[in-house]
Amino acid sequence: MPREEVVLFVGRLAAKKGCDDLIRAMAKVQATHPEAELVLIGDGPLRTELESLAHQQLKRYRFLGVQPQPVVREWMNRARVLAAPSVTTPEGDSEGLPNVVLEAQAMQLPVASTYHAGIPEAVIHGETGFLVKEHDVEGLAGYLLKLLQEDELWQHFSQHGRSHMENNFNRYRQTRALERIYEAVLEQKAALV
Repeated sequence: MPREEVVLFVGRLAAKKGCDDLIRAMAKVQATHPEAELVLIGDGPLRTELESLAHQQLKRYRFLGVQPQPVVREWMNRARVLAAPSVTTPEGDSEGLPNVVLEAQAMQLPVASTYHAGIPEAVIHGETGFLVKEHDVEGLAGYLLKLLQEDELWQHFSQHGRSHMENNFNRYRQTRALERIYEAVLEQKAALV
């Protein structure tokens, strides 16, 4: 299935997710790339406020609310970019490593996100996706535009993101690596007895 000109967000509509920054970035993207659409899957305390901001600033957008996993998967296969512009709120609320970032890359969907918490462990800037400082609306817009317009770059990130997930975030590989550590510790303990 061919990818659509969609920037996808999946998550709770809460302050730490940075959706207000994403909407402002998409307004900049749509100024030069009007066919780009922002699709937001999820719900939360900021939905009404974010819908109002999108209505004021965007030409093409959809708020789909909470969706079952098959619908999320379908959108991940349709979208061109997953945006996860997480931030630390003034109250100190922040993310760890959003699973959606891992899932997107595993599905060969490049990610545009922020240097926030565990995200840089999963998204390698310039290799599997792009990262910007928190609240860098201009930078986020620029990277979203690149991933929407540059097919060769998109393909590179798509392939490298999948490979990065297989090599570094595979549950079975990671479990086996942890088991080897435990085995080595037990062997050392047995040798000391």
